[in-house]
Parts: sequence; C-alpha cells; structure tokens
Amino acid sequence: MAGLLDDTIDWMLVTAIPIFVYRMTESAMTTSLAFLIELAPGVLVGSLAGIAADRYDRKKLLLVGTLLHAALAALLLPVTSGDQLWLVYAVIAGRAVCAQFVLTSKNALLPDLVEPGQRAAASNLVVLNSNLGRLGGSLLGGVVVAGGLRPVAAGSVIGLLLTAGVVSRIRRPERAQVRPGSEAAATGSAPGGPVATSVSAGSGADERAQRAEATDPGAAAGPGRMYRHWREGVAVITDDRRLRVSFLAAILCAIGQGLFVVLFVVFVATTLHGTDAEIGLLRSVQGIGGIAGGLALGFLGTRVHPRPLITWGALSFSGLALLIWNAPMVTTAFGVYVALFAMVGLPGGVYYAGVLGMVQQRVPADHLGRALGSFYTVSNGAQAIGMVLAGLLAERLGPVPLLNAQAVLYLAAGLMALLVLGARNTSETPANATPPAPAQAPLPDPHGEHRSP
Repeated sequence: MAGLLDDTIDWMLVTAIPIFVYRMTESAMTTSLAFLIELAPGVLVGSLAGIAADRYDRKKLLLVGTLLHAALAALLLPVTSGDQLWLVYAVIAGRAVCAQFVLTSKNALLPDLVEPGQRAAASNLVVLNSNLGRLGGSLLGGVVVAGGLRPVAAGSVIGLLLTAGVVSRIRRPERAQVRPGSEAAATGSAPGGPVATSVSAGSGADERAQRAEATDPGAAAGPGRMYRHWREGVAVITDDRRLRVSFLAAILCAIGQGLFVVLFVVFVATTLHGTDAEIGLLRSVQGIGGIAGGLALGFLGTRVHPRPLITWGALSFSGLALLIWNAPMVTTAFGVYVALFAMVGLPGGVYYAGVLGMVQQRVPADHLGRALGSFYTVSNGAQAIGMVLAGLLAERLGPVPLLNAQAVLYLAAGLMALLVLGARNTSETPANATPPAPAQAPLPDPHGEHRSP
C-alpha cells in the first residue's frame, strides 16, 4: 500500500512539474533544466543512499525520507507564476535527493519483510505497483496541473503523509531484526547490489579498506573509494565482449531517452495540440505496456535469454517510436496516440529487462554491485547529454526531428545487438557469473530514467 501511494504521488509530480514549467515559459531549455536538476542527484548521492540503507535502519530512513518529501512538496503551494521557477527548481533538486534514499531504502527493506521463497512474488508486486502508480499518477498529474501547482502540491502533501502513516505501521518479522550495519559487515553488501564493496582477496590493504567500509560509513562514502568502485565496475563490463556491446547499446538508448523526456511535453502540446490532461493520459498509458511486459516475462521466467530481449526489444521500440513521431503527417486523432503509446511501453520494458539480465548473467557475483552502479552512473550521464541536446536544439529544429533521432538511436542499438549478440534464445552464462534471477520487468526509476517512450 505504501509503495503504491508513493509511486502514484511520484508520477503525479514527475508529470505535472514539467507541464507547469513548459506552460509558464514555452521553452524547451527551461524544461530540460528541470529534468537535468532531477537527474543529477542520481549520480551524486546514489552511492551514499545505498551505503545509508546498508548501515542504518531502513524503515526509519524510508519514513524520514517520505516526511521530508512531503515538506518539500508543501513549498510548492505558493507557486503561481513563472517568476517563482527558482523555487520549483530547488524543490525538484530536494525531492530528487529524498527519492534516492526512499527508493534505495524501500528496495533494500523488501527482503526483510517476506520469506525467501516469497521474494520473487514480492518483487513482481513492486513492479505492478510501479506501473499502476504510473497509470494513476500520470493521469492525475495532467488533470490537476490544469489548475496550477497549488492543487498538485496539496494532493502530494496529503498523499505523502498517508504514505508515511502506512510506513510507520510496518512491522518486520523477528528474523529480520538485525543490528544496523551487521548485514554489510557480514556479507560485504553495499549500494547498488550484493557485494558492491568487495575487493580482491589476498591484499592486506584491500582487506583493511573493506573492514573500514563495514564499520565506518564515511570511509565507504569517500569520493575516492566510490570512484574506484565505479572504475572497477566499468572494467568488468568492458573486459567482456557481450557486456561491452550491451553497455554501448544502453548508452545510445539513454541519450535517446534524454531527448524523449524533455520533448514529450513539447510534442504533445505543439504537434498534437494536446491539453494538460491529454499529456498526462499519454504519459500514463505507457504503463499498460509495462504491465503486459512484466506479466509476460514473469510467466516465461528464465526460459528467455537476455540476447533476444535486447535485440528485439530495441528494434521493436524503434519501429513504434518512428511511427508515433511521424504519424501526425497522417492524423492527429488523439485515440490513435493513446493506442500507440500503450503499445510502445512493452518493447521498452523488454529491452531494459534484457540489458539488466545480461549484466546479471555475465558479471561475477563479487563485482555485480559495482557493475550495476557503473551502469546506472554512465546511463544517467548519457541521458543528461540527451536532455542538454534537446534543450539546445528544440527551438531550432523542432521536436519531431529530434524525436526521430531518438528512434534512430534505438535502431542503432538494436542492430548492434543483432550483429554482435545475435537474437537466438540460447544461454552462454559464464561459470563464475551471478545465477540469473527470474526475468521480470525493470523497476521504473522515479525520476524519468529508463522511462520509455
């Protein structure tokens, strides 16, 4: 219940704030700045949030993060004009930091609340909640923002306080009551996944560093150590040909996604002449494809290898995206775009699940956390490049050529995967890699990362 409320409020804000900024300024540059401000904390504090979730009480972190989020949303109550955009940007930055701690604590708390045999089902429920939150929250954001930011802020505060009330009533089973930090000390787990802070055996200096991380959060959070972990994660990926190609494909798609998140509002508002409610509806229905993809992948489980998911997911997404962005030459009937946007969520989710599955299958368990952390950091950086390009070029070129570039980037990623990875459903898992988890749709990022188009 708490997860569904939080996801709904988050999607309402993610949808409503860019609409408000664009309506106030009619500038793609100011809209792209809002997205860039929201993306930056994912790069800057993501590792710190993971360390905090390993070292401190996750329920308390989740509760405090939710209450701080509510306080920040309340700051939007007096905003009525474009002259107050500085306050909107400040709130975006603050809530993005809170969201990093909330998301990390929520995902880390889940295994404490369910039996080991129920964790796959619980993860699927989290995915379902995320997509249901997208369906309801995006539509709600588009409708409510027509009255300005004040009703959006008021609804967010009420919803977040209700979420905090539900979180405060969470009771963990006795088996989950462990001393904060003992899990990290015992397993070497850290932000971003299992054994993210593990180091090579046989080095006394590395062993001392590992013990320092297990007992001192500040040592683990040091910029030098976080950079070393990021560099080691990149090295693991670039040393494996299949991972290297998957990584390059993900970078191309992330640049395209950066173009999309900025230009989606511009496209619907100017090319389709859509209202705020219609912008929210189109953002919302993409969750239908995500739900369908999650159900299909959950049913197929490990019978599907990541290679065809990456290849056919990217190629199918590219074809549908090209159809969407160029369909206005034939029709601007809104119902056509509702159907197309609902469809495109499916290949987008399938592609992303394939990339994560490839990393999980081919990275050794003691490097998986670092590899995933590096993957997300580089993806966020590539997405930022796309956002900057969208802001700089939108007024000169218009939204449609740039959105076609997004589709071409996905096409290039799909062709690269087809030529190098292939599309056969056969497994070639290295012996020392992490055992693959049952395939499922990815957990949507609350700040717009990895959200499709």
